[in-house]
Amino acid sequence: MRRDGTAGFDAHGEVRAKRTDRHRCARQSAEPETTLTQNALKLRHRHPQLLPIFCIAALCLALLPSVAQASAQLQCTFDVNSETHHTVHGVATDPYTVAAVPIGNRFRFKAIVLAAAQDTAPGVAPSSAQSAPAAIESVNLYVYYNTRRQPMVMQHVQYLQPVPLRSPAPDALTGRVALYSPLLGKELQYQCALAEVAP
Repeated sequence: MRRDGTAGFDAHGEVRAKRTDRHRCARQSAEPETTLTQNALKLRHRHPQLLPIFCIAALCLALLPSVAQASAQLQCTFDVNSETHHTVHGVATDPYTVAAVPIGNRFRFKAIVLAAAQDTAPGVAPSSAQSAPAAIESVNLYVYYNTRRQPMVMQHVQYLQPVPLRSPAPDALTGRVALYSPLLGKELQYQCALAEVAP
């Protein structure tokens, strides 16, 4: 179309219709807001070779907060019958799904590390400081002695809101604990530390 508003001809010799001001106003008012998806579709049609790069960049940005966040890990060492056992326990979301692990033939141990609930308002993004681990609500430790009928609870200890440490001593959380079986007096010694593990 020419600048004076008169009809012109295209490359095939067909008449291009004159666009009135009324059509221009209707198109401007009906134009929807631009979204990320619409931009991606436009990019695919205009520059198809850039679409894989765009998708990889979007995926990296989406995964960045979860990858950068450190996590808490309970590390325990056990001495029983002149044998040393090591266990590692991650953060649990459901305490009822955590299973006890055998320590030697006579004892069992269960550690439940529960994360604190995230207090974020609706529509507000979490803090950008992702280097610190998630807060821990509690750590519950259970020691069982295996009887013929069923495991018997020897000890239950709870630690409220412990803080994970970057390089803790092996007994930083519990100290050195010694327990004795009720029948034969077999000794179990253990120590645990709540460590901050880099992603």
